[in-house]
Amino acid sequence: MGRNAFTKNVPEHTFATLNKESSYTRLAISPGVINKHYTPAQLQKIAEIVGEDGAIKYSASYYLLISVPTEKRLEICQQLEDVGLYIAQQGAVVDMKACDFCDGEKMEAAAITEALYKTFVGQAVRNRLRLNVNGCASACYNAMYDDIGLVYQQDSFDVYVGAIPMGRHAQAGKLFAKNVSVENIEAFLQEMLHIYNEFARENEPFHRFFKRTKAEAFWANLRVSHMD
Repeated sequence: MGRNAFTKNVPEHTFATLNKESSYTRLAISPGVINKHYTPAQLQKIAEIVGEDGAIKYSASYYLLISVPTEKRLEICQQLEDVGLYIAQQGAVVDMKACDFCDGEKMEAAAITEALYKTFVGQAVRNRLRLNVNGCASACYNAMYDDIGLVYQQDSFDVYVGAIPMGRHAQAGKLFAKNVSVENIEAFLQEMLHIYNEFARENEPFHRFFKRTKAEAFWANLRVSHMD
């Protein structure tokens, strides 16, 4: 029982080892921002693309990380999208995580989550920023442990900021604003990102920026604005 849990601790193929012999690109893929279920056809396509000599790794952000030849990147991206897979954007942009809304049983916040995705994902920021939306107060997808966490309840969001997601100083974010309405949440986040882009240092992570500036008037003004 469990005899395979700790075997083969060192994989034969990794992104690093593959790049020693050729040029590889790592793609972060998933069934979607909300959907967490892969279909057999999707898994077959992933296996076909990666083959025996590639690398597949599961990440802490709910993505499969696949290493593919850089020269075939665009072709492979199209094949993945054709079977309904989502490919996360890379670089200093807004990325989104979300819960699965209890596998579709609690969909109250799904529409606004999609709207936020269309507005914010891929938006340029000082450093990669993760926006995490959870559809109820259970927050079982750990919204409080990402750069900006939104927890939905009763037609509004509680907003958490400042989390340190990893390292020996890791900690949850703090409640920044309570009961920001669904109608106001997009404008509220736009202003938050504007502050970050305007006043952050080059490549400064969001949690460091917030810690450095949390006493500044622009944060207090933002809190007041959502109550108008």
